[in-house]
Amino acid sequence: MSFFHRSSESSAVYNQRIPKIFTTLYLLTLTFVIMMQSPMNPFHVSLAGVDSSVFHYIASVMKNGGLIYRDTFDHKGPLLYFINYLGLNISYYSGTWFLEFITLLIWICITYRTARLFCKRIPACFAVFLSSTALIICFFGGNFPECYALPCISGALYIFTDYYINQKLSRIRLIICGGLLGCVLMLKPNLIAVWIVFCLSVFILKIYEKETQTLFFCVIWFFLGLSLSILPILLYLIKMGIFMDFVNTYILFNLNYSKDAGLGSSLLLTLKCFCRELVFPCFVISLIMLAAKNKAVYWRAYFAYFLLSVLLCNMSGNDYIYYRIMLVPCYVIPLSAFISRFNINKNNTYPLQVMLVIMSAVIVQQWDSPVVHTLSEMKNMTAEIDLGDEHHQELFRLIEEYTDEDDTFIVYGNEDCFYYYSHRFASSKYSFQYPIILIDENMRRNFFSELDKNMPSLILVQSLWCNDEYIQDFLETHPYQCITDFDDYALYLRMDNRFH
Repeated sequence: MSFFHRSSESSAVYNQRIPKIFTTLYLLTLTFVIMMQSPMNPFHVSLAGVDSSVFHYIASVMKNGGLIYRDTFDHKGPLLYFINYLGLNISYYSGTWFLEFITLLIWICITYRTARLFCKRIPACFAVFLSSTALIICFFGGNFPECYALPCISGALYIFTDYYINQKLSRIRLIICGGLLGCVLMLKPNLIAVWIVFCLSVFILKIYEKETQTLFFCVIWFFLGLSLSILPILLYLIKMGIFMDFVNTYILFNLNYSKDAGLGSSLLLTLKCFCRELVFPCFVISLIMLAAKNKAVYWRAYFAYFLLSVLLCNMSGNDYIYYRIMLVPCYVIPLSAFISRFNINKNNTYPLQVMLVIMSAVIVQQWDSPVVHTLSEMKNMTAEIDLGDEHHQELFRLIEEYTDEDDTFIVYGNEDCFYYYSHRFASSKYSFQYPIILIDENMRRNFFSELDKNMPSLILVQSLWCNDEYIQDFLETHPYQCITDFDDYALYLRMDNRFH
């Protein structure tokens, strides 16, 4: 009897593990397919995107002993540069890919756990799939601050949701929630909608319930977590003597960057971007129905969180599609809560059939190209770096021909990949100039002053800025000659450097 009893127990444990194994493989597969859309994937490394190249270049400046905000310019949070610096030390071309893979896997696991607060395993997997679809729409190659903020936003959302639904609250959760806010503040400050709405909601709720003592300790533990995540970075900035550079760039410049935002047009673009996808209508319908039918404070706060996220997403007025990544964590809770209303069992498989139909439609509409791309990248695996089209390859060849790794040059426009992939550095702290010199005239003056001082060996001008009066004036008044003129680039060589 004892033998059979143990066998029965082992069989039950084994049967419980199978669904967990399949769920784990499912979440890993979703993460892998999303991350294979990155040009930095180790199967076939190619040129990183415009913004990603800037972050890579700044990491290379840091590795060479330079300081962020002082020796090179960009206006993102310091944590983003530390992540890219760590990735650079793991692998020059694909290190950040591995870090981002881990980041997105953590996000997908948190998203699954959040969905499980409302529904069972299969519906939760379905909700995660739809949320991942929202991400892949605006992933755009990845390595953005929004990508690294995803587990922080979703983690905080899980903590707040579990508190409202199951009244779960602990010191460690409050510390974690504050710490996650600190991480996001050190990445990009407009990603904090979930903390603004739900902290305010909890504050009002505790005051209403006259639990001021509980509220006091909540605030203490929350700010402890916030301090633990922010203070090490601030102390580093102070120790390196770049704290004021950080303030001027990350805070003051970004305020100036956003003050003339074209909010209306950017909001319209957000709606256009998502409304053409099947996932967005499903999400909006679910959220509206839940917010309208439920009188609970939670759903009204959630609706406010979504609206604030949309506003903060568009606060710069720019139409960059990857800004919409910050809206992705909004999806899973309304979708999973709405799905949970349908009773799925052996006698009622109709909801499951509907899910399969929707899933198939979304796969055909949105996942067909990413899956094909993933298989293609794995099939054509190569150790060589794909340097882009013929023009890019020729430009890289000329850069290597006319300069050594100790020489500097400048790209006039915004394409830092030429520095990073040629293992060279810019002749100015402003490795890219657009759009920043359109915002701050002092930066334009400083940039050309540095060019006068450093006299770059080469100047590569993007076609969009070939007729720019400032660069044309500089080229005409200094000894430079055009050696290559493509439709999209013009390359100028300093005359005393031609026999390099």
